[in-house]
Amino acid sequence: MSRARCTIAARTKPEKLIEVALRAFGVDSVEQESAADFDEVLDFCLPRTEELGGAVGSDAWFCWTHGEWAVLGDLGLLLWKETDALSKISAELGSELVVVATDSAFEFAHFALYDGGKQRRALKLEDEIVEVAGLPVPAERGRPLDDFIEEDADRLWTSYGLPAVDLPPENGPFQ
Repeated sequence: MSRARCTIAARTKPEKLIEVALRAFGVDSVEQESAADFDEVLDFCLPRTEELGGAVGSDAWFCWTHGEWAVLGDLGLLLWKETDALSKISAELGSELVVVATDSAFEFAHFALYDGGKQRRALKLEDEIVEVAGLPVPAERGRPLDDFIEEDADRLWTSYGLPAVDLPPENGPFQ
C-alpha cells in the first residue's frame, strides 16, 4: 500500500501555521477536530480528501508540534504543489518553511525549502525524471544528489530535526 504524505514545517506555533496556511491557500470552509493519535487523524482525513475517496474538491490537513516546529500535513499530496501559497506562508511567518512529499507507490519524492517568501531549493523525482532548482541545503554538502530518490527527500527533511516521513507521526495531539 502506498504511503503518500505531504508535510510542511515552520518554526512557529501550530495555531499560527494553520492561520497563515488557511489564508495563503484561500481556504474558506473549515471543519476542525482534535485527535490524540494518528489513527484518529486518518479517520478524520480519509473521507475528507478527494484523492482518497472524499467529496470532489475536498482536502483535509493535520497539524502537530515536533520540538520547535509546527508541522502541517495532508494525505492527498496537494500542499507541495501550491508554490505561491508556500512562498506567502514563508514570507508571513518570517521563517524557513521546509516541505517534503513522497509516494512510494509512484516513486515520487519532493523536497523544498522556502525562506523569506522565496523558494530557495527544490528537488523532485517524478516519472523517473529528477528536477533540481536553487542552491543546496546544508545537509547536501558532501553528498551530491546525482539521483534524487525518496530516501534523499526524507534525509533532507530529517536534517532539520523533523521526524521521518515514512512513519506515522507519534507525538500528538493533532489538530
